[in-house]
Amino acid sequence: MVAALEWWSGTECTLYTDPKTYPLYGNEIAIVVLNHAFEIDFLCGWTFCERFGVLGSSKVLAKKELAYVPVIGWMWYFLEIVFCKRKWEEDRTTVAQSLQNLQDYPENYWFLLYCEGTRFTPKKHQISMKVAEGKGLPQLKYHLLPRTKGFYVTVQNLRGTAAAIYDSTLNFRNNEVPTLLGILNGKKYHADLYVRRIPLESVPEDEAECAAWLHKLYQEKDSFQEYYTRTGRFPGPIMSPPRRPWSLINWLFWSCVVLYPLGLLLAQLLSSGSVLTIAAAGVVCSAVSMGLRWMIGQTEIDKGSNYGIKTAPLNNN
Repeated sequence: MVAALEWWSGTECTLYTDPKTYPLYGNEIAIVVLNHAFEIDFLCGWTFCERFGVLGSSKVLAKKELAYVPVIGWMWYFLEIVFCKRKWEEDRTTVAQSLQNLQDYPENYWFLLYCEGTRFTPKKHQISMKVAEGKGLPQLKYHLLPRTKGFYVTVQNLRGTAAAIYDSTLNFRNNEVPTLLGILNGKKYHADLYVRRIPLESVPEDEAECAAWLHKLYQEKDSFQEYYTRTGRFPGPIMSPPRRPWSLINWLFWSCVVLYPLGLLLAQLLSSGSVLTIAAAGVVCSAVSMGLRWMIGQTEIDKGSNYGIKTAPLNNN
């Protein structure tokens, strides 16, 4: 997927960050807090993981449904990705246990959090801001109200392991609306990512204070998005790492390993002359095509989950 973004579509990914913290990226364990407004924001995150050499070891707090997605979900399961049902009473223990299992992980990794809990849509934003109003919190223009409990549990269980929070804010130039289908069709996009490194010890240990800290962080993220909307760029210098050839080499290798024998098999089936065999091959190809389209559909905003649609109780973080 990273190869498709970088090499097939040629999408440009530009990093804005402090030159003093840039050398630390990829050389420490960190919690990444990323906004969730685009269909391919996860793919842009993977791209920067790859450029800093931590793609193979990085983790994410993902919804449980993704564990059942063929190939990708199964791979994530064996890579110790942390899954949640987004039901706090059930997740409290299981998420904490999964995070504790990462405390002795032998490699540097980035742990991705979407604190908003679901992808931004106008309807979800309207409901979220009603909750914010009821709690007496400032209105956000470009983000949903962050869910603080998952963030608190993550920080508490990775204290002493993770060195920092990477506050990451993503946007696309010229009001582009990127899609995974567009990437697969070779369409080029221009992604800009602003990253601030915040030492983990600066995050309060008290749960209420930690929640207030996260709300303040999202108010700052909102101001960065407002700056981007006005100027077309994020504040600070550009420190973009170059793309590396490994994702392309990996993609070419597995394409040869998988597609070559499949091509031979398909050629043999077609040359057999059997109508039944050809029909069966057509059914299998159609099923695979439908499966791939379904997987792509999981990233589409208009087909996203209904999580966040119902108005949450005012005391629900």
